[in-house]
Amino acid sequence: MTTPEAGKRVNALGIPISEVIPFAAMTKMIADHMIKSHMGTARVTVLEEMDVEAFVGLRNSLNDKLQKTEGIKISYTHLFIKAIAQSLKNHPILNSTLAETEIQILEDINIGMAVALPNGNLIVPVIHNADKKSLLEIAKRAADVQERAKVGKLMLDDVRKGTFTLTNIGMLPESRWTTPIINQPQCAILGTGAIRQTPVVRNGQIVIGWVVSMSLTFDHRIVSGLPASLFLQTLSRLLKEPSLIELGI
Repeated sequence: MTTPEAGKRVNALGIPISEVIPFAAMTKMIADHMIKSHMGTARVTVLEEMDVEAFVGLRNSLNDKLQKTEGIKISYTHLFIKAIAQSLKNHPILNSTLAETEIQILEDINIGMAVALPNGNLIVPVIHNADKKSLLEIAKRAADVQERAKVGKLMLDDVRKGTFTLTNIGMLPESRWTTPIINQPQCAILGTGAIRQTPVVRNGQIVIGWVVSMSLTFDHRIVSGLPASLFLQTLSRLLKEPSLIELGI
């Protein structure tokens, strides 16, 4: 049994504390919101791996063109937002909220985009009316809110009125699956893993292809397994055949 050095703080169990991180007001607000969501929803997570061979090719070809003509780099997140918005138009139950005695299908499709702050916390600025914006408009809006988020200059309107959230854990190459917490009062959140190369079967042959892991968490009080799976099926088709994505450019 070790004895704490004189003058060192210990926790309730008598273990020495090496560092104290203040539980700031913003951190507490985020934590309280997560606990409320965790306790107040019937959460189910569906996991799926999607073929993104052509999707990767589309992003590369877009950047070859747009970086020269527009000075903008298209990320996978920008393309995911556009494909998700299009999928939500076909499966509007995923773009809804529960209000006491009724499920409200929402007209606007506003995609929240989780952004990591320098202190490790997350904030979720919103791409409003993502279904009506072009890919370039989404890319410009995303770049703007990401920059302002990192320096603490987001406005209240930047984080309000989200109807669906996308969170990307793919910054680390081996990140694949997650069980994201729903951003209430929304009814669903999609987590994307790293886009990676792996052996896949195509036309009866094993080849190396690009895939991405998706984790869809939804509130089973509002959405059952079938509509959730159909939403993922639509999204999967768009990623496999990205010429179907309405890019607006």
